[in-house]
Amino acid sequence: MHKFQIEISSCIDCKKCWDVCPVNMVTEDNRFTPQGKIDVLGKVILGEELTKDEFDNIYLSTRCGACDDVCPVNIPITEIIQYERELLAKQGREPQKTTAISRNIIERNSPGSMDPSTRFDWVSEDLEIAESSDIAYMAGCWVAHSQPQIAQSTIKLLNHAGIKPMIMKEEKCCGLFLIDNGHLEEAAEHAKKYVDYIESLGAKKVIASCPGCYLILKNEYAKLYREPEFEVEYTLPLFKQLIDEGKLNPKKLDYKVALRDACPVRDMKDMPRSILSGMGVELNELFDGKQVCCGGPAGLKPNFPEISADIAMMSVEDYKDRTDMLVSYCPFCMHHIGGVCGSQDVKLEMKDISELLAESVLDK
Repeated sequence: MHKFQIEISSCIDCKKCWDVCPVNMVTEDNRFTPQGKIDVLGKVILGEELTKDEFDNIYLSTRCGACDDVCPVNIPITEIIQYERELLAKQGREPQKTTAISRNIIERNSPGSMDPSTRFDWVSEDLEIAESSDIAYMAGCWVAHSQPQIAQSTIKLLNHAGIKPMIMKEEKCCGLFLIDNGHLEEAAEHAKKYVDYIESLGAKKVIASCPGCYLILKNEYAKLYREPEFEVEYTLPLFKQLIDEGKLNPKKLDYKVALRDACPVRDMKDMPRSILSGMGVELNELFDGKQVCCGGPAGLKPNFPEISADIAMMSVEDYKDRTDMLVSYCPFCMHHIGGVCGSQDVKLEMKDISELLAESVLDK
């Protein structure tokens, strides 16, 4: 009996996972379902040859967790996908782009091999940043290199609330891509180096703008290495706390928006809605409130750009049918959707919730 065999054999063929999978939504003939992804585990374990569709299906997943959420017999589908990818990597069979991105993170501390000297180009003179503090701010790769306005808005809001964080001069990628693709030994070494570095700074709390970074530092590093000696806080609940304490006082904004929910923190869905409500923003639910991934993470974007783009455009088409703006609280959603719209010459009105909150609180 192999690992996960009991779990896979418990499948009742209800096909609920088919209905919520964003890849299955944009491809034909149910070729790439979550159920199909886990059905080939036995072949992967034995090192048997996979058909092209079987192989592609394992990597046609953002590991967003929608399938896990609806499975009535609690099959850990995304864990099984991760395990399959781990085995394929060890067998030397993973996609070349996955290998290259993993190497970028290990060697250059960013998935896109971005220039590390530009990581803090978002820092401007109007931001109050401490040389040393108990509180550190982690922008994350996609904020630092693609969405600098998120970091700037966040620091301005923290400053307004009396918080002056330090930045980590050797900030690294959190390593989420390594974990998604089963590079767990490399991820463990990466986690050790990063945890030790952050603790050497004396930080007692790390504030993260990216929900992926937050989830990895808070939950996964303890599994990969050990429990960090610092607290990890995502900006969304921090903003809500500062509003509740009267340290941030939002004013009404005359916007009609649709909200793009972030998969890593889908248990926090009420929080952004509460913050938007406090700004008087009219909210229309994207996908009628259902959780649908942006289509970018875990290697889907580089390995299958057309399918990834089709998933991204579902959010764009849906928000345009309902509202005049798409609001996000995930920097990678913004990076991915913005990139797709740019490549297709499609007009996009999209902001991070930190930008709207800064506009509301600071009148800017």
